[in-house]
Amino acid sequence: MTIGSTDNDWRAQTPATMKTTRPVRAAVVGGGAFGECHLKTFRAMPQVDVAGIYTLERERGKALCDRYGGQCYSSLEALASDTTIDLVSIATPENAHFEPFRLLAEKKKAIYVEKPLATSLAEAREMLELSRSLIAMSGHCLRFESRLAHVFAQRDRLGRLRHMSFRDKRTQGEKEVSGRVHPAYCLLCHEIELSNAFAQDQFKRVCALETQFSEGQIDGMNILIEYQNGVTSSIEGGWYLPTQAALLENDRCTLDFEGGTFEIALPNMGFTFLSSQGYQFLNQQYECNVYGMEFGALRSSLEYMVHCIKNQTAPAISTIRDGYEAVRLVDAALLSAKTCQWIQGV
Repeated sequence: MTIGSTDNDWRAQTPATMKTTRPVRAAVVGGGAFGECHLKTFRAMPQVDVAGIYTLERERGKALCDRYGGQCYSSLEALASDTTIDLVSIATPENAHFEPFRLLAEKKKAIYVEKPLATSLAEAREMLELSRSLIAMSGHCLRFESRLAHVFAQRDRLGRLRHMSFRDKRTQGEKEVSGRVHPAYCLLCHEIELSNAFAQDQFKRVCALETQFSEGQIDGMNILIEYQNGVTSSIEGGWYLPTQAALLENDRCTLDFEGGTFEIALPNMGFTFLSSQGYQFLNQQYECNVYGMEFGALRSSLEYMVHCIKNQTAPAISTIRDGYEAVRLVDAALLSAKTCQWIQGV
C-alpha cells in the first residue's frame, strides 16, 4: 500500500452484507483525557458495546466505567486475554504505545493506536511488522476531519500538488502535560502524516530547526520537506501561544494544487463565544457533543475501523504504515535539527 493511499468511497467497496452483524466489543487502554474521549465516543456508536478499560489509576478506571460502561480490568494481560473483546484503542502517553500494542497483537486483537505510532523508529518498525496480520489503524484522525476529507476526495481532479504548508500552535501551559515528548511527536506528527498522505510519496530529504525559549523540552520546530515526486511542504508549530483559556490552538493549512488553493483554519469555523473574558474559539471538529452523543473526526475514524472489523478488511486510511512513515520523517527531522544538515530519505 502506498503512503497516504485513501479510498473516498470506502462503504461502497465492501459487500452490503457484513461478515458479522453483532456489535463490536471495544475496550480502551489508558485512562487519561484521550482515554475518556475514546470511551465517550465508543458509547455513542450504536454498533459498539463498551467492554471496559485498563488504566494504571485503578480508581480513575472504576469511575470511568461507572460513567461509560464496561469493567475496569485488573491488568493489561487480563484485558488482552478477554476473548469477547474485538477492538482495543490504545490511548496511553505517546511514549507508551509499544508494549500494549505488542501484547494485543499477540492476542490478535484489532487495534486502534493513538498518534504518534511510537516515539522511536525501532519501536515503530516492530509495530509495523506486528500489524501485518492484524486489522489495525494509527490514530491520525485528522484524515477524517470533514474539510480535509473533502480535499482528499477532490485531489485527483485538481492536477498536480505543488506545495503544502501547515502550522500548529498550542499554549505554553499545554507543555506542562504534553512536554513529556518532543513537539514533533505530540503536535506535528498529525501534520507530517497529512503531508505524506497528500504528497502520496516518500520524502526525498528533510531539514529542520528547533526553537527553545523555556526550560525542559524543546518548545517548537520548523520542518522543510521535499518529496521524491517534487512536492514540497513546510510544517511549523509548538507551544508558542500564551497560556489562556480563550484560544488553546491556532492551526492553519494551505494546499496549493495546479487547479487551485485550499485554505483551512483549525479549529475556527466562525463559532465563537464572547464573554467578559474575551472571545473564545470553539472547536466542533474533534469532540463534538450533540445531546450526549459524540461526533467529529475521532468518531468518524472509529466508525471506519468498526466497518473494517465487521467486514474483515484491512484499513486503507491512516494505516500503521502511514503512522510508521510519519515517525520515520520525525526521526529524520530530529537528526537534521541536531546536525544542521539536510537528511536524505530513501
